[in-house]
Amino acid sequence: MNQASPASQRVPGADVLQLVVLGFDAQLKAQEAFLAALRLHSERHLALHDAVFVTCDANGKTSVQETTDETIAQAALGSGFWGLFLGTLLGGPIGGLVGGVLGAGAGAVSAELIDVGIRDATIADVRRIVRPNTANLMLLVSQVQTNVALEELHRFAGAQLVWATLDPTAVAALQRALMTS
Repeated sequence: MNQASPASQRVPGADVLQLVVLGFDAQLKAQEAFLAALRLHSERHLALHDAVFVTCDANGKTSVQETTDETIAQAALGSGFWGLFLGTLLGGPIGGLVGGVLGAGAGAVSAELIDVGIRDATIADVRRIVRPNTANLMLLVSQVQTNVALEELHRFAGAQLVWATLDPTAVAALQRALMTS
């Protein structure tokens, strides 16, 4: 069987980050799709940069679960450790104390100001349009092997394409994959 190389099966402009938002009628289905994306990532069929769940209950209350954004405490702890380490190396115990405090402060500020992954404004937009009793999965991807990703999407027939930054041809292929089982 003559197969094309994986590089030839990738989406044109594959290094460009693309956002795909899929809508599901249950949070469990959105989580299954996320696990499928993680598997494709681990098998190098796509690069998964971020994923966010936006859910809405029967009363219209929405919730957001981000998978990669650092919390302020996480960033402060990591930066504080490195500040302490480098400060101790360069300035002894007092340098370590000063470096630790400055590093923790810088880490906390950066976590608050720097938005990695899917932008908060985009998440807020999806949060406004999510329907009651549904779950949306936002995936920020690149380097997608189209044939493999579309084959995986067949498992999630009935899901809706809510939003995508893909070209029209890719959007049509994605919608066809979601319509067939």
